[in-house]
Amino acid sequence: MTPTRETFGNIPHVSVVLFYWLTLLAIGIFAYGIWRRFRLWRRGISIGLGQLFARNFRQIVARLNPGFHRLLKEGLGQSRVRGRGLASWAHIGLFIGFMILFLGTTLLEIDHLAAGISSALKFHKGAYYVIYEFLLDVFGVLFLAGCVYFLWRRTRRPASLGNRPTDWYVLGSFLAIGITGYLVEGLRIVWQHPVGIAAACSPVGLLISGWFSGLPDAAARSVHRVLWWVHSVLVFGFIASIPYTRLFHLIAGPLNLFFAPGDLGKLAAVSMEEVEKDERIGVSAVEHFDQQQLLSLDACMECGRCEEACPAFATGKPLSPKKVVQDLKGLMTLSLGPGRSRGTAGSTAAAPSEPSVPALHGDTIQLETLWACTTCSACVRVCPVRVDPLTLITDLRRNRVAEGALSGTAATSLRRMQSSGNLWGWPLVERANWAEGLDVPIATEHPKFDVLYWVG
Repeated sequence: MTPTRETFGNIPHVSVVLFYWLTLLAIGIFAYGIWRRFRLWRRGISIGLGQLFARNFRQIVARLNPGFHRLLKEGLGQSRVRGRGLASWAHIGLFIGFMILFLGTTLLEIDHLAAGISSALKFHKGAYYVIYEFLLDVFGVLFLAGCVYFLWRRTRRPASLGNRPTDWYVLGSFLAIGITGYLVEGLRIVWQHPVGIAAACSPVGLLISGWFSGLPDAAARSVHRVLWWVHSVLVFGFIASIPYTRLFHLIAGPLNLFFAPGDLGKLAAVSMEEVEKDERIGVSAVEHFDQQQLLSLDACMECGRCEEACPAFATGKPLSPKKVVQDLKGLMTLSLGPGRSRGTAGSTAAAPSEPSVPALHGDTIQLETLWACTTCSACVRVCPVRVDPLTLITDLRRNRVAEGALSGTAATSLRRMQSSGNLWGWPLVERANWAEGLDVPIATEHPKFDVLYWVG
């Protein structure tokens, strides 16, 4: 007998119809959540997305190729996730398990729709079925192992890791979906009675079926239907909740990997033409960031890598790259959301019934925070999804410098750079005094050619 199974085996037709209606509802809630954030990203300065496709095919491929390469290497390949020991491997395991389960569910639905057109189109049988069932069983265990690790890690509450109440829902729903999926499979084996390779290809399900071996077929079918609905409702809830929880990085993360510039942390030049056109330098309101930068705020998953790598944070300075990104994200949601309209000079105006929005400079991001950054790019190098806190900070700094809104050590350092060419205000002949006894290579005049060359 050819190994196979019915997609909606033991499920009444009315339940199948209700299942598809609930699927459409979950997808609708999911789509609205995506659109809700997309409207915010659109308020930023255009990155010329439409121009990407206003060329011939070869030019379009050339422009899109770097983004696709990053998606494959850093997204599917998880190359930027590695390097954190067990946490990295747990994330990779959870990611691979999730992707295999998602792919398997998609293929199963394609088979169901194809079989509805013609039984000759059904492919979920034979060798394909055996390989399919075995892979989903094995990678489902990998998925659950990752969930268990991250649940345990949340109980440890690392200081650098973001914590929200919904994080427990996310991990709990993942675990519940995985466990109920295995229980449904075990009960299906009980009432279907597959033999040989048709049963052995689902090793976890076969093991679980032993727990219910004493159940009569009628009872096994009844429990199977109940657990099938529990599993389905959990999946609907998961789909609908993606844009409203930390799971949103499943959408925003890959998008940011695709659209992020190749050179992160690079300070872009500003021309006088741009200054005259915009009548400003740098960022004085959140919509002055470009669309990719606003997208990157939603891509942040608060993993804390940037905070752990930041030397300013490590020395007690008032800077956390993660907090800068999250504070800007909160301001984006408040100031660019529905009911807000553009004001003059890049400001946003609230409708009469809306609460006032904090200012970008001063209320949301403090000046001390901006000048605590050493621009070392450590935060940029470690972010798994290419969020660039450094460029966000330098764009904000530029505006403060242009507006003369500096005081304290930052203003003093700039004045010293202007007058003496160094941060300490030392005379030219004393600039290198700090290096005495440190065996630091220095530049001196070449005795023959009267040019500077390096010594040491």
